[in-house]
Amino acid sequence: MESDPLQQLRDVHMPPDPSWWPPAVGWWILAVLVVIALCWAIMIVINAYRARRPLRLARAQHAVLYANLGQASPLAYVAQTNELLKRLLVHALGRTHYSPLSGEDWLKVLDQESNSIQFSSGPGAILGHARFARQPDFDAQALHGCVSDLLRSVKVNHD
Repeated sequence: MESDPLQQLRDVHMPPDPSWWPPAVGWWILAVLVVIALCWAIMIVINAYRARRPLRLARAQHAVLYANLGQASPLAYVAQTNELLKRLLVHALGRTHYSPLSGEDWLKVLDQESNSIQFSSGPGAILGHARFARQPDFDAQALHGCVSDLLRSVKVNHD
């Protein structure tokens, strides 16, 4: 007798599932693009943090000046605050065209930077020529508030 030739065949086995490694070329390209995007984002964050460092230092120095107000004369506080603002804007933030300004022009710049009129017609007016008066009259707490507002509103140009 003749046997059935189909009986001699082995069972059908499925091929193994494809492995996840190595990934296809498209996945490699996507991974490289993601790494580049992450590096770029990290660089932007680092540069922004570095660019705002002068502002952080100026805020800290301003807080120290205000805390030491009881130990020093109020006029020294005004002079040091004005010097701090000038150093911040001219040297640290590179706005060198502000360097020769004083008096009303300086107060207008401070108003422009703070988006207010607290310096030309408010408690910050003492930072103009009024600080050279024989007996200047000013409110240190109000001056501290408007300078703090200015330090919060100054824009940093980080390239």
